Amino acid sequence: MKKLLLLFIISSTVSVFFAQGISFEHGTFDEALKKAKAENKLLFMDCYTTWCGPCKMLQNNTFPNAEVGTYFNENFISFKMDCEKGEGPTICGRYGVSAYPSLFFIDGDGKVVQKTMGYRPPESLLAEAKKAMGGSTSLLNEYKNKYNSGEKNEDVLRGLVTNLAKNGESFDSYWKEYLALQKSENLLNDVNAKMIFELTNSTNSPSIKYFKDFKSFFIDKYGAESYERKQESIVARTIKEATQKNDKSLFADAINLVKANKMSRGDEVITKQSLFFYSGVKDMVNYDKVAMTYLKKTKNLAPNVFTEIMGNYISNIENPKLLTKAISICRKSVNKEDKFYNNIALASLLYKNKNQAEAFAVAQYALDLGKKEGVNYWPAQELINKIQIERGSKK
Repeated sequence: MKKLLLLFIISSTVSVFFAQGISFEHGTFDEALKKAKAENKLLFMDCYTTWCGPCKMLQNNTFPNAEVGTYFNENFISFKMDCEKGEGPTICGRYGVSAYPSLFFIDGDGKVVQKTMGYRPPESLLAEAKKAMGGSTSLLNEYKNKYNSGEKNEDVLRGLVTNLAKNGESFDSYWKEYLALQKSENLLNDVNAKMIFELTNSTNSPSIKYFKDFKSFFIDKYGAESYERKQESIVARTIKEATQKNDKSLFADAINLVKANKMSRGDEVITKQSLFFYSGVKDMVNYDKVAMTYLKKTKNLAPNVFTEIMGNYISNIENPKLLTKAISICRKSVNKEDKFYNNIALASLLYKNKNQAEAFAVAQYALDLGKKEGVNYWPAQELINKIQIERGSKK
């Protein structure tokens, strides 16, 4: 019973910090568009205003939906544009926004693939998204038919690979065939260079060798920032695949790419991706090593990053020694910045480490902080309630 109560508290606490739904990019429109292009995805842009009622309905009812979040986060780079602030008037003017909300699906070159307006419940927005994703289905079938009938020339293979990629289907075997047909003098022509840059998505890609070997060429052509962003995307996709397969060798390939290509943010990328991998494969000993090194050397840790790391200790770590180290980090964080987010993490860790009395006191304090800060404080209240129930059952 106690274990069930603990799991309930943990899931309640962590779910607040890791809300489901669409993950929107921060930064500028151009940065989001470049990321979409680098990852060979469409950009989903929500054009809104702060006073628009249907916009608020989207924000509150549709965007947080778990099914919507899963589909959009997998297939799109998502971006919100306030049409009355910052670059909003310029961008919204460029795309002819005349009503709110206006929802755009935009390709990596900035061209509109699909547009819709007004409030959309989850099932309706998903239908629009799938329609945008399927825009090239008929063309893809045409290339598939040509290939299956024996037409395997460069034009057919190029069209097949490009349209498979647009539709999110596997294309590596055809991509390998296409590359094998290229003569050395044509390998880096404008068409092929663009394809190599856009379609190299993991360290297993048939074109990864060219992406690495011709680094200087691609930097000259697309810029150092775009090359670095693309490299981060390749690493992230490879780590995701390695995590799904629990493949340590593939994980090592991704880390070696970061080191070999001397990424400017290499240490940060390695730390972030290592934490993702070790958490995903439940290797919490190595997760702890990376997390503790990172937490100790980082002076100004963002609350969301702190919360994510502590959430993994709360959810996945049972070793009392490791929990004690996390509790120590939490105490230092609280001493530096006394906020709800680090106090509720401390209370949850104390509870998991069987320090019920202090967990209760810290949870009560976190509850008061949450009310003062105007944040969702119900995880603290839930923890308090569960401890009170446990105490009552012992009498």
